[in-house]
Amino acid sequence: MISEAELKRVLRSVDFSNPDSIKELDMENILKEMTLHIGSSDGELRDQLIYTSFYRFIERDYLSNQQLVYLLDTCMNKEHLFFGIGKKGDDSVFTRTFSSLVLAIVLKRDRHRPFLPTEKVQQAFEACFLYLEGEEDTRGYVEGKGWAHSIAHGADFLVEVIHHPAFPDEFHKRALEMIKTSLLKEAVYCDDEEGRLLFAIEALIDRGMTDETLLEWTEDLVTAVNRHYLKKGYSLYVYRNVTNVSDFLRSYYFRMKWKGNGSDIMHFIDNVLEKWHNHQFN
Repeated sequence: MISEAELKRVLRSVDFSNPDSIKELDMENILKEMTLHIGSSDGELRDQLIYTSFYRFIERDYLSNQQLVYLLDTCMNKEHLFFGIGKKGDDSVFTRTFSSLVLAIVLKRDRHRPFLPTEKVQQAFEACFLYLEGEEDTRGYVEGKGWAHSIAHGADFLVEVIHHPAFPDEFHKRALEMIKTSLLKEAVYCDDEEGRLLFAIEALIDRGMTDETLLEWTEDLVTAVNRHYLKKGYSLYVYRNVTNVSDFLRSYYFRMKWKGNGSDIMHFIDNVLEKWHNHQFN
C-alpha cells in the first residue's frame, strides 16, 4: 500500500486523453491502490482524484471486463460498501459512499455494453438495497473533509439499479421501500438528497410504474409520518421526518407537473402539505 501523497502524484500524472499512455500504466496495481484509499478523509484524493479517475477509466473504456468485475466485487464487499455500516460521525462513511458511486458507474457500463454475469448483477441489486437500508450516517458535506453525501450517492446507485435491463418488475416496490426508508431516517437533509431520491422515482416511471402504484406508495409514506407523530408527538425525530418528507413532496409535486402526469398524486400532495402546515397529522 503506497502513501496518499504518492497516489495523488500517480493520479495527477495520468493523461486520460492519451490511450497509449494509459496502456503503459500498471493498471492492476493502480486499481488496487485506488480501492484501498477510496475512503480517504482527504477530499481532494477521494473525490477529485480517485472517484474522478474511476469515472474516466470506466467511461472511456480503459478497463478490461476482468478489471471491472474486480471493481464490482471489491466495492460490494464488507471492507467497502458495508465498511462500518450503521456507524455515525466517523470516517467510515467515506468508504461506503464512494464505493456506492463506483458501483453505479460499473452498472451503467454494463447497461450500455453488457459484460457482467447475471449473478453479479443480481448481487449488485441486493447490495444496493442492503446499503440504503443500513446506512445511518446521513451527513452531506463534511467541513474539512468534503462530501460524504451517503443518501445522495446511494440514490445514484439505486437509479442505475432501476435502469438496468435485468432489474425485475417484482423489485419495483422494494425500490420504493428503500426510498421511503431513506426519507424516514433520523436526519434533516440539506444537500438535495430528496432530489436525488426523486431521480429513482423517475427511473421507476420510465420502467412503467403506474400512477396508481405511486399514489399508493405516497399515501403509505405520509401515513408513516402521521403514525410517528401520533406515537411520539412533535419530537425531534418527527420534526425531521416532516421536514424531509415535506421537502420531498414539494419536489415530487413539481416533477409530476413538469412530466404532465400524476394529477391524483399532485392533488394528494397538495392536501397533505396544507394539513401539515396547520399541524394536522391524521
